This record gives sequence, C-alpha cells and structure tokens, in this order.
Amino acid sequence: MSSDLRKTESVDVAVTPAASGRQLVRYSLPFPKGFVREGEVLEVSDGRSRVMAALRPLSYHPGEEKPSSVRRGLVTFPYEFKSVKPVRFELMPVSGSSEPRLAFAADVVVDGEAVSITYRDGPVFRARLVAPRRTSCEPAQTEIVESNSYFTWTRVLLPDSRWPRVIEVRADVLGGVTVIAHLQRNLRGNGYAPAFGWKLDVEASSAVLEPEDGANKVGQRAITHKFEGDASCAAFFDNCRFALRHPTAQFKRRGLVTIKRAVAGRISYRYLRSTVEEKVPMQQAAWRKAEFTIAPAGLAPLAETLEYPHAVTVDLRLWDELYGIGSPLDLCDYPELAEIVEYHREAIRRSAALGDDWGNVTMFHDGSDHGAINGMNRLNLCIPIFEDAYRAGDGRLLKAALLWCENFHDLTVWWGPGKTGGTRYPNVIPIGKKPPHDDRTFQWRTNGQSHFCTKGFYAFLLAYEHTGDPRMLDALKAQVAYTSEHVRAGRNGTRNVGCVLDFVRLYRCTGERVYLDQALRLFRELRNLLSTGDLFTESGRPIYANPPFIEDDSAWRLYPFAKPYILGYALSGLPELIQHTTDEPKLRDVVQAVADFLTDNQDPLGGWRYPHPRSSLAYGELATEGAWQLAQADKALGVQPRHLDAIERALRQRILPFRKTGTIFSALAGWEVSTGKVKERREVNDLYEHPESRDYTRDYDEGELSFGRCCPDGSVRFVDTLRFYAQHRPLSRLLEPPADDEPLGRVMARVHEEK
Repeated sequence: MSSDLRKTESVDVAVTPAASGRQLVRYSLPFPKGFVREGEVLEVSDGRSRVMAALRPLSYHPGEEKPSSVRRGLVTFPYEFKSVKPVRFELMPVSGSSEPRLAFAADVVVDGEAVSITYRDGPVFRARLVAPRRTSCEPAQTEIVESNSYFTWTRVLLPDSRWPRVIEVRADVLGGVTVIAHLQRNLRGNGYAPAFGWKLDVEASSAVLEPEDGANKVGQRAITHKFEGDASCAAFFDNCRFALRHPTAQFKRRGLVTIKRAVAGRISYRYLRSTVEEKVPMQQAAWRKAEFTIAPAGLAPLAETLEYPHAVTVDLRLWDELYGIGSPLDLCDYPELAEIVEYHREAIRRSAALGDDWGNVTMFHDGSDHGAINGMNRLNLCIPIFEDAYRAGDGRLLKAALLWCENFHDLTVWWGPGKTGGTRYPNVIPIGKKPPHDDRTFQWRTNGQSHFCTKGFYAFLLAYEHTGDPRMLDALKAQVAYTSEHVRAGRNGTRNVGCVLDFVRLYRCTGERVYLDQALRLFRELRNLLSTGDLFTESGRPIYANPPFIEDDSAWRLYPFAKPYILGYALSGLPELIQHTTDEPKLRDVVQAVADFLTDNQDPLGGWRYPHPRSSLAYGELATEGAWQLAQADKALGVQPRHLDAIERALRQRILPFRKTGTIFSALAGWEVSTGKVKERREVNDLYEHPESRDYTRDYDEGELSFGRCCPDGSVRFVDTLRFYAQHRPLSRLLEPPADDEPLGRVMARVHEEK
C-alpha cells in the first residue's frame, strides 16, 4: 500500500520502563484509520536503532475495503533501557517483513494439568494443578491465542461436568512465563471454593522466600506465608536469578505459600489460592483463578492485571479518534478544581473491593482504601472509567476498569444453562435479604437473571481491545446475544433503554448494522409506552394523575410516576442514537422531554430526590449523573441555557461543600427524622396526602446532612460533566459562594455543625 493513502507516516509512543535493562514492551495501541493494514508489521525506532515489533490486530476500522486497517493492536518488542527515564519510539508500518525469529529463554510444555518450564542454564519448574479431580474423559482442547517471535499465549480447555477448567500459559522471549488456572464451579446453588492452586517441584541450587517483612532462606523446615492484609511475597531461585510471584494474591487476601527443600537439588513449592477452611464464596457457574509468574529477576514484575508494568503514552488524539473521549481539562488556573478532579479519580480507585470480591467496584467511603462489600452490578459505569483513564493517561484508573471487567466475567455475569450472558442481581443485605449461609463478608448474587442490571457490555469491548484476552470477547458476545433475545424496554423494563448506549457504541466501533438495529428496537419498544408529555414510567404504564405523597420506592407499582432516576436512562444512549437516525419518530422528542423534566424537577439544592421528585431524601452523590445525562442531551439537541443552569447547580453542589469539608456531600435527609417528628424515614409516607403537602424547604435548615460516601454513579460522571460545562461557561462561576438565602447557602451555613 502506498504511503500517501495513510493519514500519518508514523505513530509516536513514549515508554517509561518499570525497570532498567532488557525489558519486554507490550501494549495495545490505538492506530489512526489507514495507518497500518492487516498483514503488515511495525518497525520501531528510538532514533538510533531499529527493531521489528510483533503486531497482533485486535480490531479494525469499520467501513473499509480489505485489507482493513488496524484499529487497536498489541505491539510487542524487546528493548534495552539504560535507565527508568522515558524513551520515545517512532512506529512505522512495513510491508513484506516480519519480526526476527529468536530463541525463547525458557521451554514451556503443557500436558493437561501439568506445566513444565525449563530455563537454559537455569532452574526447571514442574507445576501441577491442585483442584478437584476431573471426572470427564473428554480430551483437552488447545487454543493458540497469540504466537510470534516475542510472545506466545496458549489456552488448554479441560471440560468437566462439575469442575471445568482452563490452563493458560503466556511466555515471552526474555523468559517471563505466566501460568493461570481458571476453575469453574458447575454445581447448583451457593457454595465455597475447594482447595485450589498449584504444586511445583523445582530443580534449583537455592531458594529464598522474601515476604515484605524480610527474606527467609529455604531449608528442610517448611516456611509458610499467608496472604493476609496487604502482605505479598516472592520466591527467588538459583542464587536469586529467577523470581516466582503471585501478582493478584495480596489483593484477594486469601491463600498461602508453603516452601521447603525436599531431596537434594529439589525444592517443593505449594501455592493455594484458596483452602477449604477459608470458605471462599463460589456460586454456581462462578470462576476463580490461581496464577503464578516466573521470570529472570531483572525483568520488571507484572502488574496485578498480569500486564507488563511499563507506562506507555501516545498522542491523546488517537484515543479521541477511536472513542470520542475529547480533550482533558485544563485546570492550571483552577487548582481547587484540579484537587477535586483528582479526589474523584482516587475515589473511583478506592471504590474497588478487595478480598473475595476483588475488582468489583461497589462504593466509596472516605477513610477507607477499598470499596465496601455491597454495591450494584452495573457495568455501564465502567465505561467512563476507561474513557477518563485514556484521556488523563492514568494507569491506575485503567487497572480499575480492567479488573472490574475481570470480576464481572468471573463472578457477576450469569453463565448457567440457558442464562449465559445475563447479569445476576446482588443479594442486597441492607434491605433485609438474608445472604446464603448467613455469610455477610461477601456480596452474594441472587441465583437468577436481572434484566435491568444487564447493561454496560460495551465495556467488555474496551477490555478486549486493551488486553486481547479472549474471555472478554466471550463475555461481550454472550451479553450481546442475551440482551438481543431477552432484554426489553417494555413493561416493567423501561430502564433497559439504557442499553441503547452499548449498542450504539458497538455500532460506531465496528460498523455492524445489527447493533444499530438493536438500539432502534429498544427505543421503539419504549416509544410504544410513552405517556404524558413523551415521558414514561418505570413499569411502562401511563403516568398516574394526582398521585399520593410517595416515599416508598415500591410505589411505582401502584402509582406509576415519572421517576427521575429511571427517566435518566433515556439520556444515556438516545442522544447518541440521534446521530445515526435523525428521522426516527419521537426520538428527539423523548430526549427533549426527559431533559426538560429533569431540569424542572431538580431540587433547588442541585441534585434530585429519590424516588419521587418531592420525596424527603435528596441524594447529593447522584447529582453528577443527572447532570451528565443533561449534558448528553444537549450534545445532541444543542446547548440549552436552562439545562446548563441545572448542570451548574449540580456541579456547585459537589464543588462548594468539598472546598469546605474535603469530601463529597452525600445526601440530605428529611427534617422529619432529624427533628424527631418520626423515628424512621418510611414513616414520612404517612404524614402527607400529596407531594405538594410537604414543606421540603425545611430540609435545608433542619434535614440531616451526610458526607464522605459516594456510589460509582456519582463519582465516574464528575470529570466528563465538568468538561462539558467548561466548554460553555467560565469555570469561575462554579467557585462563586452561594447567596445566604438560597438552598445551597443555607446548607453550607450548617456544614461546620455537621462536620
């Protein structure tokens, strides 16, 4: 292909190595349309020397004739780093060439559940899986995920009626080897993980176990290290020339390592990711995994995502071309806003759970370094984490997004017979449901599907395009198939219109018409149920005229009403659908009607009340999601001052209390409870006949204020909402103090009393 057809002749990449010396660079890069075609390879230059890189295409730009140009691709090459300072590389496509054939530093052989790793002039590791005995006689199936001169990736699938498993081996030319066992519990009901891990027999001259608190030379007496708290460990062999690690063990806070010298020249090593006594929750169809990595000690240890840890940055415009993420905020003149932006990013990272539900993004509590046990399972909130990670070049956010997808695949997506691709609803302890075995240390999932939780599957495409992990592609295909067949935006499921966003994004990335058709199908199902003023209710029944006062969330069954939280789902995807189907009847009308409704029914404080616009509870933490939804509407319809005013109120409600408290304003509860008029919130429902009967303005002076708690809905939307606002109004407006007599001013006057 002639170079004049390409938009650009080269792509610049900066790599900051995690360690000096010879390292493997491996990263999934975004490529502009027409830059590198299928069948071509990449030449990498540091300005002094050149090397051919291996390229594994993961996706292609849509709407092109063959050969298609690569959209995202894993680029792999070795490089000798003189220091840990960044090195700039120039990547150029080359036709008719290939990367050189190099001898791998280790020979790796997989035989069923056994893996042998033999280093030239080094130790030999013979590993065998520790897991329930396989009863099936069905032969193993080998799948080659990737194979080139620098990297191989193999999966061995071992079917079983009760405990199917997958042995995965990744090896690089420099001697890094990662072995992962994936074990599924294909038993009915709720249960716990078995003894599961790896037993290794090592031929090496010496061994040292080095936990964080010191090194222990291995002798005939067994040494045990338990993964409790944040404790990690590594074993070094052959005079510390080779290191064996478990990159995820310290975050799971389960399992142990036992090592001792056996017969002459041999060392016995055992890693259990779970023991029977630990009772690691493992429900029907759930997966657990146990991994170990071995590498020459000079190679940088893998990250907890099992990726190579070097930081890689490219021109932000490449990410924007692929995902439409826009440019980052310039907050040089607003250090206070820069502080709150970083606070929200940290809140997202600290919303991820540790332990048995590691990676699940649940809830942020100021003062805790990890997420709470309980939280909803809605992967749609993972999408903005990916987007802001690329926009800000924040590798920590990217890890959070990838690990959430991993958790979702293993523990949340329902893989039971006939239900593959749905999403399990959490067994929510706070509302009185008793968890299995009365075990409150883990958020158990109810054993069934919940259609309204099955959204956000577009995140699996983002995860696949970054990692190349076929499990992420499997999850995406399964959820697309399930949503297409089972998820409806009709009666009792109108909120499912939120899945329009997933289908529209998939259509934009792939060009496959079937995704656009599914997005239209969901909107048309909703259109059939539109009620007063082009709005809709949670049940899909017509809006009930003159309803009673509503405090109970279940009231929508008896008195269908326009619920801000449910209506907001229409603004998650329908505005982007407008870009592709401008003449679809009622589409623009619904977006306009919902945006106007949210604006008109916003609490003057800046958020929205729940469940009804006049209920006693005003969620401050959710305000930014409503504001983001209004921003989506105005991106499609054009900026409307009234909507922008509502966005401004929501942002000021988040920013101004933060300046005074250093944390997030979470909620304003009704004055009836805080003054002792009633004992519990549910009793407020009995005090009033109609919504207008209650004096909600008393909440600003007497209602209970709470701070420091935020669900993902409220944290992941903040940055993008602030970006939208900055494009249309001066950011200085957000920092102006409120008037004493306006709701925010009245609340701010009480903040010092509450804190």
